[in-house]
Amino acid sequence: MFLMANLGSEMSQLFSHIEKGELKLAGFAAVRADKIITELIARSDMKNRTKEIEILREIMKDVFEEKRCFAVKKIEIEEYFMPFALRAMSV
Repeated sequence: MFLMANLGSEMSQLFSHIEKGELKLAGFAAVRADKIITELIARSDMKNRTKEIEILREIMKDVFEEKRCFAVKKIEIEEYFMPFALRAMSV
């Protein structure tokens, strides 16, 4: 839960920076998010969610593309990750 909540935070920051045109800061958020994604994929308890996590990586990369393949918005990312954040806070 903690890693997914942290990934959500980094993804939210990434989208915020992209919206503001702050590409350098978005790049830093992407690097941090990618490290978390790598850590999640390596975990044995996340093997059933590997595809889902890999899709998150693709969404992260896509925001830097001039012609985006995914129409994911910041609010959708925040809604997706909110349950993880809430569970992590209640533990």
